[in-house]
Formats: sequence, structure tokens, C-alpha cells
Amino acid sequence: MKNKLFFGVLLLIINVAALAEDKRSGFYIGLDASYETMSVTTPSATEDFGAGYSAILHAGYELPLGSRFAVLLGGTYDIDYYLQGGPGSDGTVFTKGTEKINQKIKWGLYAAPGVYLSDNSLLYTKLIYTTMKTDPTGFRTEAPNFSSIGYGIGYRHTFMQDNLITLEWANLPTNKSSFTGFKSGVEIAPNLTMLTLGWAKKF
Repeated sequence: MKNKLFFGVLLLIINVAALAEDKRSGFYIGLDASYETMSVTTPSATEDFGAGYSAILHAGYELPLGSRFAVLLGGTYDIDYYLQGGPGSDGTVFTKGTEKINQKIKWGLYAAPGVYLSDNSLLYTKLIYTTMKTDPTGFRTEAPNFSSIGYGIGYRHTFMQDNLITLEWANLPTNKSSFTGFKSGVEIAPNLTMLTLGWAKKF
């Protein structure tokens, strides 16, 4: 029994090492430009809060699974709030009439299984966990957090060996929370749709 366990672990290590030697494997870090639209769901309606833009830092690891498949594992962090001055700044603002929601900070973790269309092209789907700190109009205490289990689809192309260009669509439906000073205290659930163009460097 111990020998079987030993050889099983050894085989697993060999397989992982072989995958790691694939030239497509490796860490990457990059920057995204994201066009985002927001809708807000209340108990009675879904309201359009317009569009905004975000600058997003992302990093991850590409793990090939054989010759045809791969999974991307990584995280993202919005930096536009800090580019605009940090504390005291509005960040990305979504508006509907006189109402507005300031998106202060947004970060996420993702797993993205995909299929290689060629040695340099990867088509993938994406499962995303996101936390978004916001500041709705009239809410004067600490900005609330919304969490989301989102999904997306993307395409990534590798050029000049270690440069990556990514085009991605994602939807982030959030949980509901109540705020006394916003919409008379009804529950709201912001929903983000993102279209993202990104560049990354693999190393």
C-alpha cells in the first residue's frame, strides 16, 4: 500500500513537472482598460446607471493541461481610484439622474479554463469572485462592500514570445444590501458588465 502511494505521488510530481516545462506555462502580469456598464436591481425594478471606465492591474499563472487545454489562475485589482487621487476621490462614477454610485475599489480572483486554437491563441471561459467597495449617493458611513460570483469569456493571443493581448467580456452580478440614504433604504444589487482589452508580459 505504501509503495502504491509513493509511486502515485511520484507520478503526480512527474506530470506536474512536465506540464510546467511546457513553453506556454508561466506567470504573467499586465494592465487592462475596461469599459463597464452598471445596472442596479431593486425589489421592484432594474435601473440603468450608465457607463464608466476602469484601469485594472492583473496577474496570474498559465498552466497547460496537455497539448490542447489550459487553465489561467490569477487575480485583478482596480487602480483607477488611486490614479484619481485615492481617499477623497470619486473613483469610477455611475449615474442615473441625480443619483450616483462611486466605485471606490474592485478586486477579484479568477479561474479560466480554455482551449488552445493554436500555439499562440487561447479561447477561455472564466469564473470570477469579485469584491466591490462603493459609495452610493447620500450614504455617509463607511463605503459598503458588494460581492459577486461572475462569469465571462475571453480570447488571448501571444506575440513576440512573451507578450499577451487579451479581449474579454464578463458579467458581475452582486449581492443585495440596504442603505438608509439611498433609494429610501430599499435593497440594491449593482450589476457590472465589463468589456476589457488588456496587455500582459509573461515571465
